[in-house]
Amino acid sequence: MSRALDEDVAASLKSGNPLAAYKSISETLQLSPSAGLLELEILGKTHPLPGGLFAVQDGPAVGVSKSGLVQAFLVARKQLAGHLDKSSPRTDDELFAATAVILLMDPEHLTAANTRKRLLQNINPGLDNTQPLLTREKHLVDSLLTSRLHRHTKSPTLWNHRRWLLRLFESRGLPVDVLGDITNVVLVAGERHPRNYYAWCHARFLAGLSPEVSSGEILGVVKEWCWKHHTDISGWTFLYYLLSVCGSLGEAASCSTFAEVIELVSSLRLANESIWVFLRTLAASELVGEKERVKFRSAGQDLLETLTTSTDLRVLGSALDWCETCRISD
Repeated sequence: MSRALDEDVAASLKSGNPLAAYKSISETLQLSPSAGLLELEILGKTHPLPGGLFAVQDGPAVGVSKSGLVQAFLVARKQLAGHLDKSSPRTDDELFAATAVILLMDPEHLTAANTRKRLLQNINPGLDNTQPLLTREKHLVDSLLTSRLHRHTKSPTLWNHRRWLLRLFESRGLPVDVLGDITNVVLVAGERHPRNYYAWCHARFLAGLSPEVSSGEILGVVKEWCWKHHTDISGWTFLYYLLSVCGSLGEAASCSTFAEVIELVSSLRLANESIWVFLRTLAASELVGEKERVKFRSAGQDLLETLTTSTDLRVLGSALDWCETCRISD
Protein backbone atom coordinates (compact mmCIF):
# COMPACT_ATOMS: atom_id res chain seq x y z
CA MET A 1 0.00 0.00 0.00
CA SER A 2 1.33 3.42 -0.93
CA ARG A 3 2.11 5.87 1.84
CA ALA A 4 0.59 8.68 -0.21
CA LEU A 5 -3.01 9.59 0.54
CA ASP A 6 -5.32 10.23 -2.39
CA GLU A 7 -7.93 12.96 -2.18
CA ASP A 8 -10.76 10.58 -1.31
CA VAL A 9 -8.88 9.08 1.65
CA ALA A 10 -7.83 12.51 2.89
CA ALA A 11 -11.44 13.70 2.70
CA SER A 12 -12.73 10.64 4.54
CA LEU A 13 -10.43 11.38 7.49
CA LYS A 14 -12.33 14.58 8.18
CA SER A 15 -15.68 12.83 8.45
CA GLY A 16 -14.52 9.43 9.70
CA ASN A 17 -14.67 7.66 13.04
CA PRO A 18 -11.01 6.87 13.94
CA LEU A 19 -11.76 5.07 17.22
CA ALA A 20 -14.30 2.77 15.58
CA ALA A 21 -11.88 2.07 12.74
CA TYR A 22 -9.12 1.28 15.20
CA LYS A 23 -11.30 -1.05 17.27
CA SER A 24 -12.52 -2.94 14.21
CA ILE A 25 -9.15 -3.40 12.51
CA SER A 26 -7.15 -4.15 15.67
CA GLU A 27 -9.63 -6.87 16.65
CA THR A 28 -9.46 -8.36 13.16
CA LEU A 29 -5.67 -8.66 13.41
CA GLN A 30 -5.98 -10.65 16.63
CA LEU A 31 -7.89 -13.58 15.13
CA SER A 32 -6.94 -17.02 16.43
CA PRO A 33 -4.00 -18.76 14.70
CA SER A 34 -6.13 -21.92 14.53
CA ALA A 35 -7.91 -20.48 11.49
CA GLY A 36 -4.66 -20.41 9.49
CA LEU A 37 -2.69 -17.47 8.16
CA LEU A 38 -4.68 -14.37 7.31
CA GLU A 39 -4.86 -13.25 3.69
CA LEU A 40 -4.85 -9.50 4.21
CA GLU A 41 -5.76 -7.04 1.51
CA ILE A 42 -6.10 -3.26 1.58
CA LEU A 43 -9.28 -2.15 -0.18
CA GLY A 44 -9.07 1.13 -2.04
CA LYS A 45 -11.81 3.30 -3.50
CA THR A 46 -12.60 0.67 -6.15
CA HIS A 47 -13.91 -1.60 -3.37
CA PRO A 48 -15.79 0.69 -0.98
CA LEU A 49 -17.24 -0.75 2.22
CA PRO A 50 -20.64 0.26 3.59
CA GLY A 51 -20.65 3.15 6.04
CA GLY A 52 -19.40 2.23 9.49
CA LEU A 53 -17.64 -0.93 8.22
CA PHE A 54 -13.85 -0.91 8.19
CA ALA A 55 -12.96 -4.59 7.70
CA VAL A 56 -14.65 -7.61 6.13
CA GLN A 57 -13.75 -11.25 6.59
CA ASP A 58 -14.45 -14.47 4.73
CA GLY A 59 -12.58 -17.30 6.43
CA PRO A 60 -8.89 -16.39 6.46
CA ALA A 61 -9.42 -13.68 3.82
CA VAL A 62 -9.59 -10.20 5.34
CA GLY A 63 -10.23 -6.94 3.51
CA VAL A 64 -9.36 -3.70 5.27
CA SER A 65 -10.59 -0.30 4.14
CA LYS A 66 -7.68 1.93 3.18
CA SER A 67 -9.30 5.03 4.64
CA GLY A 68 -10.20 3.05 7.77
CA LEU A 69 -6.62 1.84 8.14
CA VAL A 70 -5.28 5.38 7.92
CA GLN A 71 -7.69 6.46 10.67
CA ALA A 72 -6.78 3.43 12.82
CA PHE A 73 -3.07 4.10 12.26
CA LEU A 74 -3.37 7.64 13.60
CA VAL A 75 -5.04 6.34 16.76
CA ALA A 76 -2.50 3.54 17.20
CA ARG A 77 0.48 5.84 16.68
CA LYS A 78 -0.88 8.27 19.27
CA GLN A 79 -1.34 5.45 21.78
CA LEU A 80 2.19 4.15 21.25
CA ALA A 81 3.71 7.63 21.52
CA GLY A 82 1.79 8.30 24.73
CA HIS A 83 3.06 5.06 26.23
CA LEU A 84 6.68 5.69 25.25
CA ASP A 85 6.76 9.23 26.67
CA LYS A 86 4.87 7.95 29.76
CA SER A 87 2.09 10.52 29.32
CA SER A 88 -0.50 7.79 28.74
CA PRO A 89 0.73 4.30 29.73
CA ARG A 90 -0.93 1.33 28.04
CA THR A 91 -1.32 -2.32 29.01
CA ASP A 92 0.54 -5.05 27.12
CA ASP A 93 -2.62 -6.09 25.30
CA GLU A 94 -3.27 -2.52 24.20
CA LEU A 95 0.29 -2.19 22.93
CA PHE A 96 0.08 -5.45 20.99
CA ALA A 97 -3.13 -4.20 19.37
CA ALA A 98 -1.72 -0.75 18.54
CA THR A 99 1.57 -1.99 17.10
CA ALA A 100 -0.23 -4.58 14.95
CA VAL A 101 -2.23 -1.80 13.29
CA ILE A 102 0.93 0.27 12.84
CA LEU A 103 2.80 -2.59 11.14
CA LEU A 104 -0.13 -3.25 8.82
CA MET A 105 0.07 0.36 7.73
CA ASP A 106 3.88 0.67 7.80
CA PRO A 107 5.96 -2.57 7.84
CA GLU A 108 9.17 -0.56 8.35
CA HIS A 109 8.04 1.01 11.62
CA LEU A 110 11.01 0.00 13.79
CA THR A 111 9.57 1.44 16.99
CA ALA A 112 6.46 -0.72 16.69
CA ALA A 113 8.50 -3.85 15.95
CA ASN A 114 10.91 -3.18 18.82
CA THR A 115 8.04 -2.52 21.20
CA ARG A 116 6.64 -5.95 20.40
CA LYS A 117 10.08 -7.47 21.02
CA ARG A 118 10.26 -5.90 24.47
CA LEU A 119 6.80 -7.15 25.34
CA LEU A 120 7.66 -10.68 24.25
CA GLN A 121 10.98 -10.69 26.07
CA ASN A 122 9.23 -9.72 29.28
CA ILE A 123 6.95 -12.76 29.20
CA ASN A 124 7.68 -14.99 32.16
CA PRO A 125 8.83 -18.35 30.69
CA GLY A 126 7.09 -20.16 33.55
CA LEU A 127 3.62 -18.89 32.65
CA ASP A 128 1.20 -21.14 30.83
CA ASN A 129 0.46 -18.48 28.21
CA THR A 130 4.06 -18.24 26.93
CA GLN A 131 3.61 -20.52 23.94
CA PRO A 132 0.19 -19.14 22.93
CA LEU A 133 1.53 -15.57 22.98
CA LEU A 134 4.58 -16.45 20.89
CA THR A 135 2.45 -18.52 18.51
CA ARG A 136 0.05 -15.58 18.09
CA GLU A 137 2.99 -13.28 17.30
CA LYS A 138 4.28 -15.69 14.67
CA HIS A 139 0.79 -15.91 13.19
CA LEU A 140 0.57 -12.14 12.77
CA VAL A 141 4.07 -11.76 11.32
CA ASP A 142 3.59 -14.65 8.90
CA SER A 143 0.23 -13.25 7.81
CA LEU A 144 1.83 -9.89 7.02
CA LEU A 145 4.71 -11.53 5.14
CA THR A 146 2.55 -13.76 2.94
CA SER A 147 -0.44 -11.51 2.18
CA ARG A 148 -0.86 -9.65 -1.09
CA LEU A 149 0.40 -6.37 0.33
CA HIS A 150 2.64 -4.02 -1.59
CA ARG A 151 5.59 -3.67 0.80
CA HIS A 152 5.23 -6.30 3.50
CA THR A 153 6.49 -9.43 1.70
CA LYS A 154 9.89 -7.80 1.16
CA SER A 155 10.16 -5.87 4.42
CA PRO A 156 13.58 -6.25 6.07
CA THR A 157 12.05 -5.13 9.38
CA LEU A 158 9.45 -7.90 9.35
CA TRP A 159 11.90 -10.59 8.22
CA ASN A 160 14.39 -9.57 10.90
CA HIS A 161 11.61 -9.60 13.47
CA ARG A 162 10.69 -13.13 12.39
CA ARG A 163 14.29 -14.29 12.74
CA TRP A 164 14.47 -12.76 16.21
CA LEU A 165 11.17 -14.45 17.11
CA LEU A 166 12.41 -17.90 16.10
CA ARG A 167 15.51 -17.40 18.21
CA LEU A 168 13.17 -16.65 21.11
CA PHE A 169 11.27 -19.86 20.33
CA GLU A 170 14.53 -21.78 20.60
CA SER A 171 15.54 -20.12 23.86
CA ARG A 172 12.16 -21.03 25.37
CA GLY A 173 12.45 -24.63 24.21
CA LEU A 174 9.62 -24.34 21.69
CA PRO A 175 9.72 -26.28 18.40
CA VAL A 176 10.33 -24.60 15.03
CA ASP A 177 8.75 -26.23 11.97
CA VAL A 178 11.53 -25.59 9.46
CA LEU A 179 9.93 -27.39 6.53
CA GLY A 180 6.53 -25.82 7.23
CA ASP A 181 8.00 -22.32 7.54
CA ILE A 182 9.89 -22.61 4.24
CA THR A 183 6.87 -24.08 2.45
CA ASN A 184 4.13 -21.85 3.87
CA VAL A 185 5.99 -18.60 4.44
CA VAL A 186 9.20 -18.26 2.41
CA LEU A 187 7.94 -19.88 -0.80
CA VAL A 188 4.66 -17.95 -0.63
CA ALA A 189 6.45 -14.64 -0.02
CA GLY A 190 8.85 -15.49 -2.86
CA GLU A 191 5.89 -15.92 -5.18
CA ARG A 192 4.15 -12.76 -3.98
CA HIS A 193 7.30 -10.71 -4.60
CA PRO A 194 9.70 -12.20 -7.22
CA ARG A 195 13.44 -12.16 -6.48
CA ASN A 196 12.65 -11.63 -2.82
CA TYR A 197 16.15 -11.31 -1.34
CA TYR A 198 14.98 -11.04 2.27
CA ALA A 199 12.71 -14.09 2.06
CA TRP A 200 15.43 -16.31 0.62
CA CYS A 201 17.99 -15.09 3.15
CA HIS A 202 15.49 -16.15 5.80
CA ALA A 203 15.27 -19.56 4.11
CA ARG A 204 19.01 -19.99 4.63
CA PHE A 205 18.58 -19.11 8.27
CA LEU A 206 15.81 -21.70 8.60
CA ALA A 207 17.83 -24.39 6.87
CA GLY A 208 20.66 -23.73 9.30
CA LEU A 209 18.35 -24.36 12.24
CA SER A 210 17.82 -27.97 11.20
CA PRO A 211 20.49 -29.26 8.75
CA GLU A 212 19.13 -32.81 8.84
CA VAL A 213 15.79 -31.59 7.45
CA SER A 214 17.35 -29.41 4.75
CA SER A 215 19.18 -32.42 3.34
CA GLY A 216 16.00 -34.05 2.13
CA GLU A 217 12.48 -32.69 2.39
CA ILE A 218 13.35 -29.02 1.87
CA LEU A 219 15.29 -29.88 -1.28
CA GLY A 220 12.18 -31.43 -2.78
CA VAL A 221 9.80 -28.52 -2.17
CA VAL A 222 12.38 -25.94 -3.31
CA LYS A 223 13.05 -27.83 -6.55
CA GLU A 224 9.32 -27.92 -7.28
CA TRP A 225 9.09 -24.16 -6.62
CA CYS A 226 12.03 -23.42 -8.94
CA TRP A 227 10.46 -25.52 -11.70
CA LYS A 228 7.33 -23.35 -11.50
CA HIS A 229 9.26 -20.06 -11.25
CA HIS A 230 12.23 -20.78 -13.50
CA THR A 231 12.98 -17.10 -14.14
CA ASP A 232 13.49 -16.28 -10.44
CA ILE A 233 17.24 -16.19 -9.74
CA SER A 234 16.73 -16.04 -5.96
CA GLY A 235 15.06 -19.46 -5.87
CA TRP A 236 17.80 -21.06 -7.98
CA THR A 237 20.48 -19.48 -5.78
CA PHE A 238 18.90 -21.00 -2.68
CA LEU A 239 18.63 -24.37 -4.42
CA TYR A 240 22.37 -24.26 -5.13
CA TYR A 241 22.99 -23.37 -1.49
CA LEU A 242 20.97 -26.40 -0.37
CA LEU A 243 22.95 -28.69 -2.64
CA SER A 244 26.21 -27.30 -1.27
CA VAL A 245 25.19 -28.10 2.33
CA CYS A 246 23.05 -31.19 1.78
CA GLY A 247 25.36 -33.34 3.89
CA SER A 248 24.78 -37.07 3.59
CA LEU A 249 23.02 -36.77 0.22
CA GLY A 250 26.23 -35.31 -1.20
CA GLU A 251 27.07 -35.71 -4.87
CA ALA A 252 24.07 -37.93 -5.60
CA ALA A 253 21.60 -35.11 -4.88
CA SER A 254 23.60 -32.61 -6.95
CA CYS A 255 23.92 -34.95 -9.94
CA SER A 256 20.27 -35.92 -9.78
CA THR A 257 19.14 -32.29 -9.61
CA PHE A 258 21.52 -31.33 -12.40
CA ALA A 259 20.08 -34.03 -14.67
CA GLU A 260 16.51 -32.94 -13.91
CA VAL A 261 17.25 -29.30 -14.75
CA ILE A 262 19.07 -30.24 -17.95
CA GLU A 263 16.02 -32.25 -19.00
CA LEU A 264 13.80 -29.28 -18.14
CA VAL A 265 15.72 -26.75 -20.26
CA SER A 266 16.09 -29.21 -23.13
CA SER A 267 12.42 -30.18 -23.29
CA LEU A 268 11.07 -26.63 -22.89
CA ARG A 269 13.92 -24.90 -24.77
CA LEU A 270 14.54 -22.52 -21.89
CA ALA A 271 17.22 -19.90 -22.31
CA ASN A 272 16.50 -17.47 -19.49
CA GLU A 273 19.47 -16.20 -17.53
CA SER A 274 18.36 -17.40 -14.07
CA ILE A 275 18.27 -21.09 -14.89
CA TRP A 276 21.49 -21.05 -16.92
CA VAL A 277 23.38 -19.18 -14.21
CA PHE A 278 22.34 -22.00 -11.87
CA LEU A 279 23.44 -24.66 -14.35
CA ARG A 280 26.78 -23.05 -15.16
CA THR A 281 27.59 -22.58 -11.47
CA LEU A 282 26.70 -26.16 -10.62
CA ALA A 283 28.59 -27.51 -13.64
CA ALA A 284 31.72 -25.57 -12.68
CA SER A 285 31.57 -26.67 -9.04
CA GLU A 286 32.90 -29.76 -7.31
CA LEU A 287 29.35 -30.89 -6.59
CA VAL A 288 29.10 -32.73 -9.93
CA GLY A 289 31.56 -34.66 -12.08
CA GLU A 290 32.87 -34.56 -15.64
CA LYS A 291 29.86 -36.54 -16.88
CA GLU A 292 27.56 -33.68 -15.87
CA ARG A 293 29.84 -31.08 -17.43
CA VAL A 294 29.70 -32.94 -20.73
CA LYS A 295 25.89 -32.95 -20.52
CA PHE A 296 25.94 -29.22 -19.78
CA ARG A 297 28.04 -28.41 -22.85
CA SER A 298 26.01 -30.73 -25.07
CA ALA A 299 22.64 -29.36 -23.96
CA GLY A 300 23.89 -25.81 -24.32
CA GLN A 301 25.23 -26.35 -27.84
CA ASP A 302 22.04 -28.09 -28.94
CA LEU A 303 19.92 -25.22 -27.64
CA LEU A 304 22.18 -22.61 -29.26
CA GLU A 305 21.36 -24.05 -32.68
CA THR A 306 17.64 -23.39 -32.17
CA LEU A 307 17.79 -19.87 -30.70
CA THR A 308 17.03 -16.80 -32.77
CA THR A 309 16.97 -13.81 -30.41
CA SER A 310 20.21 -12.00 -29.61
CA THR A 311 19.42 -11.91 -25.87
CA ASP A 312 19.00 -15.70 -25.61
CA LEU A 313 22.12 -16.29 -27.66
CA ARG A 314 24.12 -13.94 -25.44
CA VAL A 315 22.85 -15.52 -22.21
CA LEU A 316 23.54 -19.08 -23.27
CA GLY A 317 26.87 -18.31 -24.90
CA SER A 318 27.99 -16.44 -21.80
CA ALA A 319 26.99 -19.36 -19.56
CA LEU A 320 29.00 -21.86 -21.64
CA ASP A 321 32.05 -19.59 -21.76
CA TRP A 322 31.88 -18.83 -18.04
CA CYS A 323 31.79 -22.50 -17.11
CA GLU A 324 34.80 -23.30 -19.27
CA THR A 325 36.77 -20.34 -17.93
CA CYS A 326 36.12 -21.30 -14.34
CA ARG A 327 37.13 -24.91 -14.89
CA ILE A 328 40.36 -23.85 -16.60
CA SER A 329 41.22 -21.37 -13.83
CA ASP A 330 40.69 -24.09 -11.23
